[in-house]
Amino acid sequence: MHGSISRIWRWVSSWGILFSNPFVFILFLWASCFCAELNAQNSFSFLTLPNNARLNAMGGFNVSLSDKDLNLHVGNPALLDTTQGGQIGFNYSPYLAQSNFFSLNYAPRFKNNLKNSQWGISLQNLNYGSFQGMDAIGNLTDVFSANDFSLGVTHARRISHISFGVSAKLVGSVLESYNSMAVLTDWGGTFKHPEHDLNIGIVAKNVGFVVKSYGSIRPDIPFDLQLGASFKPAHMPVRFSLTAHHLYVFDIAYNGASFNFTYDNQGNKVLEKISVADQMLRHLVLGTEILVHKNFRLMAGYNHLRHQELAVNNLGSAGGLSFGGNIRLNQFGFSFSRAVLTNGRGYFTFSLIYDSLAK
Repeated sequence: MHGSISRIWRWVSSWGILFSNPFVFILFLWASCFCAELNAQNSFSFLTLPNNARLNAMGGFNVSLSDKDLNLHVGNPALLDTTQGGQIGFNYSPYLAQSNFFSLNYAPRFKNNLKNSQWGISLQNLNYGSFQGMDAIGNLTDVFSANDFSLGVTHARRISHISFGVSAKLVGSVLESYNSMAVLTDWGGTFKHPEHDLNIGIVAKNVGFVVKSYGSIRPDIPFDLQLGASFKPAHMPVRFSLTAHHLYVFDIAYNGASFNFTYDNQGNKVLEKISVADQMLRHLVLGTEILVHKNFRLMAGYNHLRHQELAVNNLGSAGGLSFGGNIRLNQFGFSFSRAVLTNGRGYFTFSLIYDSLAK
């Protein structure tokens, strides 16, 4: 028994050594970018969805918003800190069609917590609903369901104005009698300016390997490298966030003559090229918080990639816009948001935080 405890302690201590060595951390991020070149396509794509209302309201991507909100650490594990100990976060989104997206986050509070160190647990589930099965000739069979899920453990540590965090996730997908599984990690870091309200964050998301595939079909991993900053100007009740995603590849535009076209002199459809400026903007997400009160804020965001890819040809679209609100009442915090996809259609996300230590 004593030997097992010693091995566990040595394993935990090894993570502390990694977090206290920025060179090792940066080297791992570089290796992650190299691996991403080999797995550019996406599977387990539910991992790219914003799983809480504040993240959804800010455009779907944010790695730098430092706040006493446990749900935010899913965007960057380094955002987990000791102020979130004792919190429970629940998130729900009635997603597209009949699917439902749930997530649960928990940060335990230990009596003898290591200084500037915090653990967290997260669970995500995207349920696609029920489907009527059929055999090869069209005869009805049993009704089946489809689910994606993720179970993760996060550890973060702060050293002066710099924080490091890592999440280890068991990710799975179940479709009728078929299933796929992967072991993935998120590696993040943040810098908090000692004088100004400025936070900078970086994260390498979904680094790992596939354990089991759907038969002979081997899924690729939705790797992403994100960098962002959040800044509140002095004497202004507004906080701005700018986040860049998919930094390991420049051209992330989906282009095709069937929807992005013009006509030549003979009236033939010709593929319209995407400008360099447009390609650059597709990497950026802008988020804004209006601090109406210390316990109430409004939020809005714009995702240019979503706007461009969901726009209907020759028609205006509010796709890519998102908005929401957040309110704190004693031990409870409630957030809601709506993301617009195309032609006014979109989806809502609701989040609830319970802080057992708040007064």
